[in-house]
Amino acid sequence: MIAFRSFYWPASARRATATGVYRRRLASPLRLLLGGLLAVLPGLASAQVGVQVPALAVDALNKQVSVRFGQTNALVRFALTNVSSQPLVIKDVTLSCGCSAASIPARPWTLRPGEHGQVVITTDMRGKQGSLMKSAVVHTTSGMQTLSYQVDIQEPVTPEERARNQRLAKSDRQAVFRGACAECHATPTRQKLGGELFAAACGICHEAEHRAKMVPNLRALKQPVRRDYWLETITHGKPGTLMPAFSTAEGGPLNDAQIRSLADFLAAR
Repeated sequence: MIAFRSFYWPASARRATATGVYRRRLASPLRLLLGGLLAVLPGLASAQVGVQVPALAVDALNKQVSVRFGQTNALVRFALTNVSSQPLVIKDVTLSCGCSAASIPARPWTLRPGEHGQVVITTDMRGKQGSLMKSAVVHTTSGMQTLSYQVDIQEPVTPEERARNQRLAKSDRQAVFRGACAECHATPTRQKLGGELFAAACGICHEAEHRAKMVPNLRALKQPVRRDYWLETITHGKPGTLMPAFSTAEGGPLNDAQIRSLADFLAAR
């Protein structure tokens, strides 16, 4: 009844047209109607954004990564493939917040039929904790595709836990790749190479904020180290120290290609 009266005014109100009162009163429901349409349009637009672009195949529309407490950045990679018979132009990638940045080969970036590439999203983790939900929109000539990802920040290690882990490592240096320790020292290394692998496999100990005194700082070496040294040390570790063997053949998490990429990265620094 309220909505009915707002559009059908009584005779007394209609007779006041000459004074402009009726026009002003009628403008109010019109504004309400337009306001309602404007409120609905963003929802319709977002629904269109969520529809997968037929020409674009994505390895996963939703991803989840885990980072250790105190880690500066979190990296998420989305693999894109043009599955159409025509070139597909990716004009830009926009993000849900200012703490993230997207890297693509070019802007605009043209994917030929069957060609693939990656969108790499870096999120600043400083001062953050818990789980973060983020999204990105890939703008293409065939429409817009929404990608989402979750970053889980591991709980900080207490001094007591750190001391216990160091005692365990002294008795069995490969223990860091088993049980609860594997969540920090093995799981994050999967499918990573080069600098990204260094951050996950090496930086967690050698560049940690509270690095143990017996663990060398790899950025403060007194002299350059040859690639062969890195290959040997990463593969087999150092008996009598906390340095474990990272090779899968010796109970570590890294395959030969990953070890070579680490040696190349370290030798080139």
